[in-house]
Amino acid sequence: MGKVYVVVGAGFRGYCDTLQLLQEPGAKIYMIDREPFFGGISYSAKLKGFSVDKGVHMFDGIPQALADNVTEIMEGKVRTIDFVSVSAFNGLRTDGFSLPDLASLPADTKARITAELQALSPNAGKGPAHRNLHELLEARYGATAGGIFAGIFKNLYNLDATEAQPDALSKTSLGRLKHLDDAEMIALKASDPFLDSVLAARRKALGKVDDFVSIYPDTGEAMRGWCVRAQKWLEDRGVTMCLGQGIQSIEAVGGKLRLKTEGHTIDADRIVWTNDNTQALASLLGFDFDTSTHVSGTPMLFATLITKAEHIKDFTYLQNFDPEGKTYRTASAGIYSGQVDANGNSFVTSECPTPIGSERWNNHTEAHHAIWRECKDLGIVSPDAVLADHAVMRLPSTFKVAKLGYDERIAAFQAEVAKRAPAVIFRDVKPFFRRDIYLDSFKVRDLVNA
Repeated sequence: MGKVYVVVGAGFRGYCDTLQLLQEPGAKIYMIDREPFFGGISYSAKLKGFSVDKGVHMFDGIPQALADNVTEIMEGKVRTIDFVSVSAFNGLRTDGFSLPDLASLPADTKARITAELQALSPNAGKGPAHRNLHELLEARYGATAGGIFAGIFKNLYNLDATEAQPDALSKTSLGRLKHLDDAEMIALKASDPFLDSVLAARRKALGKVDDFVSIYPDTGEAMRGWCVRAQKWLEDRGVTMCLGQGIQSIEAVGGKLRLKTEGHTIDADRIVWTNDNTQALASLLGFDFDTSTHVSGTPMLFATLITKAEHIKDFTYLQNFDPEGKTYRTASAGIYSGQVDANGNSFVTSECPTPIGSERWNNHTEAHHAIWRECKDLGIVSPDAVLADHAVMRLPSTFKVAKLGYDERIAAFQAEVAKRAPAVIFRDVKPFFRRDIYLDSFKVRDLVNA
């Protein structure tokens, strides 16, 4: 008789951990989620006759083994995504580039950035650890470019870079700097190992640079297509889904943990907690703890803009780093998800950082006018495109960024969980990209057998 595992959270992290636990001989696995559907944030909404991902939720840059698994689940109905990225800053659009391009700055500012970078190089990696993200940005790019990047960060994430942990950089598109034309950037990178590690340049042809692949469901249902099929795939392998069920209690009974939901009583050998709701887990284990004050949630307006497919630019997504911009990441989601209706309409989606309580937040039903104008200004849709329909929703918490003190706070939480219920495994939420979440899941079998 194998062990009984409960995976709390039916999002992508829960899926990856379950995938690994299925390799345990004789294992019986339950997946629990308070939402009535599988897939978490990947489960597409139904809007205006389309299936719309709430953000860019494709299988981007994943290992081949995971791609094979997704392809099996989709019975071969996947499409390869060839990324056509675009970025914008200070009125300059840069095709084939997804990071901020500061090449539109005045010549004297760019010269100062270059000088500051070269001055940093001899002492790179030396000195005390960076206390916050702002210090890290200045250590990587110098005071001028670091300050510009800190301003971009605050505009996008509604958080001052001095309040964010340094490792927040890994969740952003600020990991490299470009401030000159491509030839100059390539030459500057080649002049010094440190500069090569922090600078970026577009290249005409890269070829295949790693073993990762990018795919997307090809059923016209967006990511919902994978979510529905992945749930059935897991159920066919014996996983019991407890969806739409909250956890009522967890208590130790006879050497196991008895977990009760509205519909199930489960005696588990291990509980694998894969979501970041520390307050809920603490309450179930009989203590008070909350890490929400140490996390910034990045509120967004999320716009779905419907227009003729022929008027949408052939690209994957554009990231707008302009400090005055209303949009951040705008995707040709209807095109790459293969959705065009009988009238020839498709859609773009736009994530728009918007502080809660701001005028635009409070009047979100009118925000589509300015968002649509900016999409035209950025060339996302053609100048003569007509907005056929739209939907704008408010998302109070999207990209979660760790604030100062988070690591210490989460370590204290994990220590208390281990003391009260050693059989509960709280999974750290730091891995962000799908490939990192998948690779991190390889450790779960060691954790449950420790």
